[in-house]
Amino acid sequence: MDYINDSLHDPKVTEQELDDLLKNIRPDMDIPEGNRDGTPEGLKNSLYPHQIVALTWMKKMEEGTNKGGILADDMGLGKTISTLALMLSRPAKSRPKTNLIIGPLALIRQWEEEIYKKTRASHRLSVFVYHNKKATTDDLLKFDVVLTTYGTIAQELKRLDKFMEENSSRNIDFNDRAIATKFPLLNPRKSIFYRVILDEAQCIKNQHTKTAKACHKLRATHRWCLTGTPMMNGVGELFSLLCFLRIKPYCVWEQFRQSFGVLFGKNGDPKSVAMNRLRALLKAIMLRRKKDSQLDGKPILRLPHKHEEVLYAELSKDERDFYNQLEKKSQVQFSKYLRDGSVGKNYSSILVLLLRLRQACCHPHLNLDVDDTAPISSEDMLELVKSLDANIVARIKESEAFECPICYDAVQSPMFYIPCGHDSCQQCLTQLVDSAAAANLQEGNESDKAKCPVCRGLFDPRKCFTYDAFQKVHMPECVQPSAAEEDETDSSDAGEYGSDDDDDDDEVDRYGDLKDFIVHDEPEYDVKSEDQEGIKKGNKKKRKGKKKQAEIKPSMLKTLRHEASKNRQAFKKYMSYLRKTWLPAAKVSECMNLLKQIYETGEKTIVFSQWTLLLDLLEVAMWHDNYPGKLRRYDGSMSSEQRFDAAKDFRDKNDVKVMLVSLRAGNAGLNLTAASRVVIMDPFWNPYIEMQAVDRAYRIGQKKEVKVYRILTSETVEDRIVELQNRKKEMVEAALDEAESMKIGRLNVNELKFLFNGR
Repeated sequence: MDYINDSLHDPKVTEQELDDLLKNIRPDMDIPEGNRDGTPEGLKNSLYPHQIVALTWMKKMEEGTNKGGILADDMGLGKTISTLALMLSRPAKSRPKTNLIIGPLALIRQWEEEIYKKTRASHRLSVFVYHNKKATTDDLLKFDVVLTTYGTIAQELKRLDKFMEENSSRNIDFNDRAIATKFPLLNPRKSIFYRVILDEAQCIKNQHTKTAKACHKLRATHRWCLTGTPMMNGVGELFSLLCFLRIKPYCVWEQFRQSFGVLFGKNGDPKSVAMNRLRALLKAIMLRRKKDSQLDGKPILRLPHKHEEVLYAELSKDERDFYNQLEKKSQVQFSKYLRDGSVGKNYSSILVLLLRLRQACCHPHLNLDVDDTAPISSEDMLELVKSLDANIVARIKESEAFECPICYDAVQSPMFYIPCGHDSCQQCLTQLVDSAAAANLQEGNESDKAKCPVCRGLFDPRKCFTYDAFQKVHMPECVQPSAAEEDETDSSDAGEYGSDDDDDDDEVDRYGDLKDFIVHDEPEYDVKSEDQEGIKKGNKKKRKGKKKQAEIKPSMLKTLRHEASKNRQAFKKYMSYLRKTWLPAAKVSECMNLLKQIYETGEKTIVFSQWTLLLDLLEVAMWHDNYPGKLRRYDGSMSSEQRFDAAKDFRDKNDVKVMLVSLRAGNAGLNLTAASRVVIMDPFWNPYIEMQAVDRAYRIGQKKEVKVYRILTSETVEDRIVELQNRKKEMVEAALDEAESMKIGRLNVNELKFLFNGR
């Protein structure tokens, strides 16, 4: 790690490192059959040819200077089995012998099951699941494989940092069991693993998160990143993976930014020399094949066809009027922000305006669950600033200029955190909050809290304040009066559906991921099979005559929805309320028609949505329409055991025909090849999240033709979302382009050096 912290290392060393790095470039897909390794003796079943190529490549990478790399095969090509083959065919010859595998909670059970099912008893690897257990480093290093979660190692780093700070003045005995059990993965004296494998390695894409820092700190002989999406939003996300892999010289931020900075952001040039340089780097450290890649003149994988179809749900007159009204109101509000020059200050409010439009495309009731009070009002912000500690006020006053501690750019209008008073630029704050929320979600924790990148203290993203607000209170002599200052907020939206309960867990992530508009699951309820299986029974009691539909009340919906997660009775009351206030909607009706048609064919279906309330409404629609099949749920509120059981039922029980899955909980690592039909209810800003979701069904093991249905509404914000999806893919696809990557493999050493050095 000293190397990473040394930004002034010798340029001659850098040149040697580049030479070493470029030696790893090889035309991997052209490895002749005779030069490929076979299936390891310890595996029960033969590897596919492309997996044998992956194994051969991985072994060569471990033997080279990189000591590892990125296996970025398309989702569903078997990265897990290729990695298991590597562990069996290239075990440690001495201590340490342990393979540490880190992944999201949902995948840990899957790894354990794969290791047991796919290996012969004579070669069985000993496995220890380190999650919510106590163990020392010595305990862990007795096993061939240790499985743990990103959340576990992040918490361990937090404990270690605190412990080292509190005990900086004394000698520490790390052999003491009481101490050793606190951080067995990061024990400064003992924790050295043979191989560290990050599954779904995109989880560490933000280098500033505790999770990423903890993974960077791990010590091992070999390091691997497994991910079908090495870059989701742009080139900058690759840096954290390079830090973990210790790929010199690019594990130093200045070197990485100098070489690839031109590719960052929306103005990045996909045709620049830097792009070819990036492709050369990826060729040296990464193996990536797509499902339609060729090997020996044939597709590497012969999966059944996948058909994708867009279905347009026609909004009813009432829905269209509701949407148009909302859109008009949103446009007026946004125009006001533009006119006042206050778009940056009101970014959170703008997010909620967009969120409301997106949800109105799906079902009007979704709008009732939006917490419009989330973006803090100008008055509340001023009150927060008034309550700041005097030392913090003095510190901010003394600052002549601001530099973001995350991207190191100069900042004109920083955002400050409460209570610590540290700051960052708006964009990095957004990414920080998104990464924190995503990490929380992987651990089943729905908190919105994030950690300050400077002091690591917790802060609420809803309660940040601007420099303008600070100046208003503590430096009034610096304030320039403007129309924006006089009339910055408009509370017309807040009163109608707002909630007074600041602690109410809502589905809107107030800052969210501004690149992706990620909306996270909220705590819901423990879905029991008897309710799902009672869809047919419950509907028999439906009214005979026409009864007046009960009108839904926003406050009641919020209260019942919040209570539903607490106990069984509250959940039933909540679902009963949704049934009584049932309102059909175009998208839900389109989905129900589709599910009924699919049921007649006997196929199974996964339905994805970003919003768990929409999944609740789909359950009610299935009850209302007498849907004959049984269903299961899979979402962020469920424990790993519940998720595992739901996936098992869906796979093994013939009468379970539908699984309702929240997009964020079910987009990574989950294997649902029992389904041959996939329905995506709402488009996601990040196209790779959708692709991951589809590949839960379209992967190795799928025997049937797969049909993917995207249900959209025309002439709405969803049209623009699809357009933005396409734009977002351009830069990432350019870097990962297979044809261009193959050309890189054929360049000579001088050409490669020119790409990196310009000489």
